[in-house]
Amino acid sequence: MSENSSKIDRIENERLVELLGKIRVDSSEENMIAVLKEAAVSQFLVPVDGTESNYRFHAVSDSKGQKYMVVFSDTDSFEVAHESKKEPQPGVLAGFADLIDVVMAPQMGLSGFVINPGSEEVLFGKDMLKMIAAQMGIGGDGTAKVGEPDKYPPELKSALESYLQIEPTVSDIWVRLMRENGTDRLIWLIVAKAEGEGEPLKYTLENLRKYSLSYLDNMDAMVVSSEEDFAKQVIEGVKPYVSRGIE
Repeated sequence: MSENSSKIDRIENERLVELLGKIRVDSSEENMIAVLKEAAVSQFLVPVDGTESNYRFHAVSDSKGQKYMVVFSDTDSFEVAHESKKEPQPGVLAGFADLIDVVMAPQMGLSGFVINPGSEEVLFGKDMLKMIAAQMGIGGDGTAKVGEPDKYPPELKSALESYLQIEPTVSDIWVRLMRENGTDRLIWLIVAKAEGEGEPLKYTLENLRKYSLSYLDNMDAMVVSSEEDFAKQVIEGVKPYVSRGIE
């Protein structure tokens, strides 16, 4: 997580904010899945106290005494929630994988996290996060499998090489196969070394996902930046599947 200050660009997450608004009036499974997919590739603002080596996260409790870490989807929501304070509220930027890591840490005593408490207020419980972590190949008990597939879809490599020729902001792409924890469900994990951050980076990754789906033998895919902590673990020591200018 990185500390929030005036030097850090504001985050907007326009698509996520829109979906959170829909969830508030219609918490259907379809809307919840859409929120999950968008949240997985988003960054959040997390209010904290203390110093970088000893952050204290904000939390709220439900009627059963369960604690949920407080996070915000965008800078505007963060500022509105803390506008009554005399001093600016410190915060850190965190990816979805970072939030899962914090919630899963036994010493934190958390039951999940809640996005935008007091407004949209969408809650991610620990059981749901365990399932998401398994699909992403992070956290949990480590039994989710992420690795080299026995074979790749026949047209995928040439398709991604062509993609690199038309998308100058992406230079390297890794393709791994994930097996969901405790099940036989498989999903492709595509990791991209891409320029940019925030909304432009999300747009690039989503475009890459849409482009790739036609070549993945009817399997689903998750596309993430190589700068994500869990992605770094997955591709450590692994040669890119395709690289610009490399045969």
